[in-house]
Amino acid sequence: MKLVSVVVQAYNSADTICDTLESIKAQTYSNIELIISDDKSKDNTIEVAKAWMEENKNTFSNIKLVTTEQNTGIPGTNNRALKQVTGEYVEFLAADDYMVPEAIAEYVAFCEGNPKAIPIARVRLVSDEPCDFTPVQKYCDKCYEFAKLEYKEQYKQLLMQNMVVAPAAAFYPMELMHEVNGFDEAYRCFEDYPMNLKLMKQGYRFGFVDKELIGYRISAKSITGSSDLSPVKRDETKLFFREKMWYMIQAGMGWEAIKQSRYWIKMALKKG
Repeated sequence: MKLVSVVVQAYNSADTICDTLESIKAQTYSNIELIISDDKSKDNTIEVAKAWMEENKNTFSNIKLVTTEQNTGIPGTNNRALKQVTGEYVEFLAADDYMVPEAIAEYVAFCEGNPKAIPIARVRLVSDEPCDFTPVQKYCDKCYEFAKLEYKEQYKQLLMQNMVVAPAAAFYPMELMHEVNGFDEAYRCFEDYPMNLKLMKQGYRFGFVDKELIGYRISAKSITGSSDLSPVKRDETKLFFREKMWYMIQAGMGWEAIKQSRYWIKMALKKG
């Protein structure tokens, strides 16, 4: 049974992290390394995590807490954790999300049977507040259809828009993390999109696991639920001119690159 590393991304997560950790503890897959990576929380997340770890340290093959003296955003949080990972597969889970008990077993089975494909599972949208899931669910459904496509069409669609439903919905062989040198810390607001573009450019594709394996929380504090998306747009503008435009040209999508560049130039001027 191959070792799987689960990285829990924590930031001001004292109220939810124990539920997340309990969902990892409840996995039917037994060979798990747990790494909690905290991004300079301002609440007592670290104390809560340490207490839970002490009570449950014998449950896992390995258990670690990674901290930092400076907040860096999710890409930096993940990269610090990746330096500690010893598993053959890695799952990234926010400290307010959860996994169903069979999640890791399902992911590993998929990867073992599909060595060039990265699995995307269905997610269950959850919220502690009144929330209209309709627009997010429509986006999720588009992502599931994306995961069923052949490589060329997937790459084309991913160049147009991020089509991976949620970072926690995907599951990665560690060798792929090494190939792309982890996450690009130039983009603080999203970790998975730049990396997934690089992976597809190198010939990897996505595959669909038609089961709800992840509970994905939407709250006012999350990027998904925030009304202020200007930091995201800032990172998307940067990503387009640094990478996506050139990927599009190389993929024979030059006209689309020109059309999109007009939009992103306007966004850049607005930020200025």
